[in-house]
Amino acid sequence: MDSTGRLALMFLPLLMIGAAPGHLVQEHIGNNAEICLLPPDEGPCRARIPSYYYDRYTQSCRQFIYGGCKGNANNFETWAACHEACRRIEKVPHICRLEVNENICEEPREMYFFNLMTMTCEKFMSVGCSHNGNQFSDKASCMDFCAPKKSTYYVLWYFYFIFLSRLFDGKKSIS
Repeated sequence: MDSTGRLALMFLPLLMIGAAPGHLVQEHIGNNAEICLLPPDEGPCRARIPSYYYDRYTQSCRQFIYGGCKGNANNFETWAACHEACRRIEKVPHICRLEVNENICEEPREMYFFNLMTMTCEKFMSVGCSHNGNQFSDKASCMDFCAPKKSTYYVLWYFYFIFLSRLFDGKKSIS
């Protein structure tokens, strides 16, 4: 098989799964989190322009009415533009998307909650008599439950490249 055929064979899975290699690495840095995790802001004007924002609680793009001025950067003309900008935001379980409950009714104690803006668990003083689930006794259990999981693409690509290396090196037969 010539090098062009090998190259075409290597990139065939990209066409099948509809992703480029750069989209497979789900890093917090470079995923527009500083924009996409902002709350929707219609601004002070009254133009009533249908727009889209990334909803950090539902982890999807949703429609809202933009006033036409000011607001913030989490504002897209189309659902597709919103999805393209925010699709790499790492997904976390529902309770990890909830705000910290700060009702006062008991002795303060050190706890941890998952902060969507920083995508990590942070310490806070719990003084609540009830909590919404986004409250953990230690950072390790918080991160175990809430930290975004690595994409399954890593596993797929690992086995795919092992397959290719064996196929093209001819060192081992694949049966």
